[in-house]
Amino acid sequence: MDLMLIIFFISILVILSGAFYKKIQNISVTEPFLALVLGVVIGPDVLNLIKSAAPETEFKILEIACQFTIAMALMATALRLPQHIFRKNAASLSNLVIFGMIFMWGLSSGIVYLLLPEFSIYECLLIGAIVTPTDPVVASTLVTGEKAEKYLPEKIRNTLSFEAGVNDGFAYPIVFLALYLLAAEGGGDIGQWFTKVLLYENILCAVLAYGVGFGCGFLMKKAHESGFLNTKTLLSFSIGVALLLLGGFHLLKMNPIIAVFVGGFAFAKDITANEDIKEERIQETMERITTVPVFFILGLMLPWQEWYALGWTLVLIVILILLFRRLPALLILMPFMPQFRKKIYTVLIMGWFGPIGVAALYYAVLTKDKANFEEVWIIPSLVVVASTVVHGLTSVPLEKIVPQYFGRNKRKGKPRK
Repeated sequence: MDLMLIIFFISILVILSGAFYKKIQNISVTEPFLALVLGVVIGPDVLNLIKSAAPETEFKILEIACQFTIAMALMATALRLPQHIFRKNAASLSNLVIFGMIFMWGLSSGIVYLLLPEFSIYECLLIGAIVTPTDPVVASTLVTGEKAEKYLPEKIRNTLSFEAGVNDGFAYPIVFLALYLLAAEGGGDIGQWFTKVLLYENILCAVLAYGVGFGCGFLMKKAHESGFLNTKTLLSFSIGVALLLLGGFHLLKMNPIIAVFVGGFAFAKDITANEDIKEERIQETMERITTVPVFFILGLMLPWQEWYALGWTLVLIVILILLFRRLPALLILMPFMPQFRKKIYTVLIMGWFGPIGVAALYYAVLTKDKANFEEVWIIPSLVVVASTVVHGLTSVPLEKIVPQYFGRNKRKGKPRK
């Protein structure tokens, strides 16, 4: 796997997709989908311009690409969100993130257990946990840009962005709980999950990351007030903070994903309060640059033979997960989310726009060797591909339906007043 060739083809795709950005959006195609297709065509399964490397090398490259991509997407999400979004909608967002993840974990695991009874319950729980988080990388292609801003209400876009950012990091303790349960089946210590994973790697990590992010935001604010800050440095400063959080907390053997989002959210407080230092479209720039590589690399690595070996059962798993992993969970939670209570159409839209992407790839790669269970890569990788294609192709058509519904509701609501 030649890295220079990878960079070469990624650069071509970024240039072309940038040159024809609006045309691509109009035909309901997302950049992750294009990158995935290009990776398949260029890779060893079609043109073989980029040849396969040793599996451990390929997975290490993919893991690093996932970490970098998630870090940029989470920082962009933190910068995009309104300053007091959680305080104003605490009940709705808490239920959506906490219980939504639990329901999605249970539903996904149940589907795998139902269709692959030869797997143990703990193996199914691990696969279900991996595909649970709503991905901020793919979600950003659905909720940002001119089309999304035109068709999707801001409330839906902000809620999806917040959920995708938070549950990306919160999936970490769930994935490792499933991993420890699987290990406990063979004599592992489940108590270590509580002290090491939950308390140290996640809770303490979130507290420290908030402090680091707040400190970086305070530094930038003071530099701006003192006249030391150029008004066009937010992009490089934000990327620097994201990489500091990612690299620093990785070295501390903590959860770098939750560190980037929590730290980025704290950092963004002072940035969003000073609109004169907020660069236009900075979030979209950060996301576009970092989204393409990981999906291109995925296209080079797809396990076609392993998918074929599992047969139609795997296809059925993917269809059921896409349809029933998220929609039932949000419908169950609708009465407990004041922001969306009795808004069935809004909940259905949010239930569909919950893509599975880079986060699932990251957790699959992270746990593949730890679990000694190859299916934690084979099944989630196909789910990610299917979600990238299906959610990408349906985003614009479904978004265009939204204003028709909301406009009709508003007109119907006027006589009642």
